[in-house]
Amino acid sequence: MSNMEVAMSYPASKFEADNSLTNPSTLEKYYVAADIINGILPMVVSKVATGISICDLCQYGDDLINVHTKNKYKSTERGIAIPTCVSVNNIIQYFSPLAENDYNLKPGDVVKIEMGVHIDGYIATAAHTTVVSLNTQQPMAGKAADVIAATHFAYEAAARMLRPGVRASEITRVITEIAAYFRCQPVEGTFSSPMKRFVLRAGKDIENRFLEELLVQDLDKYDFEVEANQVYQLNIALTTGDGTIKNTEYKPFVYQRDVNKSYQLKMKSARQAYTEINQEHTVFPFATRSMSNNTTRLGLASLLQHELITAYPVMRSKLPSDVVAQFKGTIHVTADGPVRITHPLQLPYVHSQYCIPEGTTAYAVLGTPAIKDIRQSRPLPDAEVTFGERRIEKEDIEMDME
Repeated sequence: MSNMEVAMSYPASKFEADNSLTNPSTLEKYYVAADIINGILPMVVSKVATGISICDLCQYGDDLINVHTKNKYKSTERGIAIPTCVSVNNIIQYFSPLAENDYNLKPGDVVKIEMGVHIDGYIATAAHTTVVSLNTQQPMAGKAADVIAATHFAYEAAARMLRPGVRASEITRVITEIAAYFRCQPVEGTFSSPMKRFVLRAGKDIENRFLEELLVQDLDKYDFEVEANQVYQLNIALTTGDGTIKNTEYKPFVYQRDVNKSYQLKMKSARQAYTEINQEHTVFPFATRSMSNNTTRLGLASLLQHELITAYPVMRSKLPSDVVAQFKGTIHVTADGPVRITHPLQLPYVHSQYCIPEGTTAYAVLGTPAIKDIRQSRPLPDAEVTFGERRIEKEDIEMDME
């Protein structure tokens, strides 16, 4: 389905039918997208080591997505739904840098890797936190271990609660409760959201923390019950800091086309960029490093000015010493409860001094049965993808005005 169809001619009845989880064709496309995530995220995580370039990790993830989607459902759109992002230490999300902003991993770094795949618009996303180990024979301890453990338990608790009839505020409270036991805080502005075909954020969000200005009496205005026949990207991000976020010195690296806006562009580089985005990325986020040359990258500024694209800013936790952890996955909410379609990876070797006390709400939630996996992931075929291979840009053309 083209970008124009999504924006202008997608009847409500067809949209509803296309998003029914009782449709075997719909489910199969979700499963294929999830199989790819389940196969390639561990491959990217396995490359994390001292001295490794974040640019190389991001390019490797995107190359793997592209090579494993190109032969699936060839008559449909498919590919990257979220470009591979590798955010380190106190950086929260959406760090997918250009070469001039590259960073080489150091011992002790806490590394968050996030990516998304779609098949015909049906999306699977996931994120995992790992560490650049100082000593593989000893677990990492301290606040990095605390926030990783807290985020893991918060993710598992939220996943168990993601069932019909549970209120979003109940999930947020348990996330906040678990964070507190580990002396952490949920990250401001982070959330989980329902997804639809071609839409990453398709309904009300489940916040990881309550808004500071939200009055108790106003909570009901924003609260809602989870419903069956939904697909969620469950995204939990906690920090060792106070939860507030700040801008970084980086310009955004990830953008997304706004299909509701239009403008007659005058600058050649902007028209080039707009054409490339519509052809290569359609409605999904893309990284500036994926643009074909510097001319199209320059054109992004004009597209942003005229609101044809929106930016995903690179934010950080308040203090440089803060550590942020993130776990994310894709979950189907059925009438019988939640079902995983992306699988969590093995946790890094960490040991926290804290635990979740018995007799608490969080302890009770985590004591309920683990949620079901939809099925074993199908192994991916061998693919020729070289780690560390930098893209060769197409020759730039002269930028001018009409």
